[in-house]
Amino acid sequence: MKLITVLILATLAVGVAAPAGATLLSDLFGVSLAVDGSGTFSHMWAPTSPTADYMADDNYSVYFMRPPYGGEVFDIEAVYFDDDETNAYVAVVGSFPVPVGLPFMGSIIKPGDLGIDLGGGALDIGVDIDGATGEVADTAPGDWYQSSSVFVAEVGPTNYTGGVPLGFASVDFYDYGIVERGYGTYVFELTIPRHVLGSPVAGDYIGIDWTMGCRNDVVHLDAQFDSEAPPVPEPGTLLLLGTGLLGAAGFVRRRRR
Repeated sequence: MKLITVLILATLAVGVAAPAGATLLSDLFGVSLAVDGSGTFSHMWAPTSPTADYMADDNYSVYFMRPPYGGEVFDIEAVYFDDDETNAYVAVVGSFPVPVGLPFMGSIIKPGDLGIDLGGGALDIGVDIDGATGEVADTAPGDWYQSSSVFVAEVGPTNYTGGVPLGFASVDFYDYGIVERGYGTYVFELTIPRHVLGSPVAGDYIGIDWTMGCRNDVVHLDAQFDSEAPPVPEPGTLLLLGTGLLGAAGFVRRRRR
């Protein structure tokens, strides 16, 4: 019993000792945001992680080749992707306050959901952002809809409903604390277990799409997985492992007696 208590306390101590304010953007991707004296971004967008994929789209619409409709507050600045053996990681930087939304032209504009294409040319996976739950769902084209038809902006789906739940991503939203072109800078980050994405292997494609509900700016990233997930043990291996653990437990009990 004393050994178990010590292990629990050690685990809690490690958690407390973790760096305060650690984020995927800074700690995984190695990106630090800054503005110059005129209030515009003055840094390199490129991540320091050698395996990361990213796209920077500061104040530029990839579809209409113009600043986002409605100005800076609807600007998506950048999207980042990386993975390891266990998880996929996504970070999105913008001026839109996710997930609370924004009043605009008599409507409350909410964020869209994150769309993931696993190579079929459609949004195979949806991650709930507007509800802030991080639910990951297997989606079909019919599960996606365009949340607002009022604004003449980009086209295409923004949110999903239905689908087959697969699990949950860890989701984090925060105000970065700097003002660029007169508006705050917001980041949302996702940690998605690889197994809910179908356990992709190194070299597999992933496309990432995100916009806010009014579609005033849209970002798309073509990326690929770099890491290999550990192989799933065969049933016989699991049985041997379980037997070994039981044997070890019995040995410990005998020693204590």
